[in-house]
Amino acid sequence: MTDTGRYDSRIEKFGRICFTIGLFWEVLIVILDKSSWINGVEGQMFRVTFLLFALKACCTKYTAKEWGAILLAGAVAALCYLISTRDEAVRAVVFVVSMKGIDHKKAMKLVFWGTIAGMAVLAALAFAGILGEVVDAGAGYGFKADIPRLCLGVGNANALACMIWALMTLGIYLYHEKMRWQHFALLFLLCAAVYAATVTRTALVVMLATVAGAALFHYVPRLRNAAWVYRGGIVLLLAGVLFSVYAAHISTWYEFLEDWQVTLDRILTGRITSIYAYENGGGVLRNWKLFGDPDYVQYFDMGYVRLFYWYGIIPGICCILLLCLLIYQCQKQGDYMGFLLVLSFCVYTVIEAHAVSVYLARNYVLLLLGAYWTAIVNTGPKKGATVYAVGD
Repeated sequence: MTDTGRYDSRIEKFGRICFTIGLFWEVLIVILDKSSWINGVEGQMFRVTFLLFALKACCTKYTAKEWGAILLAGAVAALCYLISTRDEAVRAVVFVVSMKGIDHKKAMKLVFWGTIAGMAVLAALAFAGILGEVVDAGAGYGFKADIPRLCLGVGNANALACMIWALMTLGIYLYHEKMRWQHFALLFLLCAAVYAATVTRTALVVMLATVAGAALFHYVPRLRNAAWVYRGGIVLLLAGVLFSVYAAHISTWYEFLEDWQVTLDRILTGRITSIYAYENGGGVLRNWKLFGDPDYVQYFDMGYVRLFYWYGIIPGICCILLLCLLIYQCQKQGDYMGFLLVLSFCVYTVIEAHAVSVYLARNYVLLLLGAYWTAIVNTGPKKGATVYAVGD
């Protein structure tokens, strides 16, 4: 190896180390957020991870097409930041861009096991009475208001169920090749146990659908390459977005809704009306802007509504387009379990905003997008491309 080759190798290794540290730091931020402890330095921690991912990107070589995509995505994210003052769009772009040359499955394993370890620590602290509660009593909606529900130190039962769903989905993606019928049976039992402990219907439905989808891909191999399956996923994604737009359009107080709309809202445990329950109507459709607004900081559950409300119509459309391209790329790569992971997140985001947040390490679709964005830009993977493992 020439001196230039050795220098390039050292630069690449330094970049991969920065990425690994940054990703671990993002996982730590997620765990701290889920705890009952108030993290007064969260903003500074985000700046550290942004710098680490930016250093990784600076240590990476990109093609002319890739630079074009980076500049375009960066421009949209920068406008989003300048107009709405929300910096997570810029952070997300830098994070995804920095994943070129990273083994995404090893990055996902770091997130998977790091998050499990962090949640185990939170549960232990709750059981010891040091931090957080074991049971989330009296914090539910409707019939759940008086039911003690398990939360294990992560704030509330819904958050616990949501984290278990996300980790289960990621675990299926990482270890599906080793799974047998006993594992699928255990996962179905896990779904039942999570519902019994948290009484969270949304998590139950999406978890059951995810496990069922994984089983179908496992035992019916012809589905893995069936174009209609991936097209159906895109249709389902778009249907969820359209429903979210409709929900934002009709959201108001109960007395102004049609009877069937009230019934629908109650089925969704008040999620439609919760969009409106703020000054000036909160996240309702008429308040959406092209690039958000600094005053748009309200929280509500419906994920796509929050996406368009917080960041704006143009960034929201860009995100939906990227999801469609990612699904198509999963089909091209034969990554059927990657498609299932994306689809599970797409469906869940209709009802819950778990993936629409300032916390990059709890949106596992970003990791998959980081793996495939160069293939999307270059319309196919480059032959002989080198893939590096996290921590190499």
